[in-house]
Amino acid sequence: MAKKTLIVDIGSWTIDIMPVINKSPDESKCVTIPKGLITCMRSINEQCVRQLNGEVDESEIQNIMRYGRSDIDDEYFAIIKAEIEDFVDKVYNSIREFGYNLKTTPIVFVGGGAVVMKNFGSHDAKNISYNLDVKANARGYEQLATMGLKSTRRLS
Repeated sequence: MAKKTLIVDIGSWTIDIMPVINKSPDESKCVTIPKGLITCMRSINEQCVRQLNGEVDESEIQNIMRYGRSDIDDEYFAIIKAEIEDFVDKVYNSIREFGYNLKTTPIVFVGGGAVVMKNFGSHDAKNISYNLDVKANARGYEQLATMGLKSTRRLS
């Protein structure tokens, strides 16, 4: 990681923004926003009901988020795409609101929402990257546990 990198973890319920400076998290500037992918999916179905009087199955919305395409009705797809793009814009705006420059700050999107940012985001800059491994958090905790066990064994 660069000297200062912004990690943006987009999960089901929250968006967590964490600056990492010299490979250490700056906990004083960590932020949690309670508007994750679930709120986006709810917004999609609210709009589908409002405009077309019908909902879309959550698994279909997830497939569109993952792959950026679908074979569902064009009217529904247009609503879904517009709502996802609105969600992505809100994520970018939140990053800006906390004082980060989207063109100069190295940003790494992680979590289930990283693929959404990659597929639907409009900022295709050199400083933005995506960790699309949905198990990255679990792998990180596994690595920490392994390090802890090794440390404990050395002390015994």
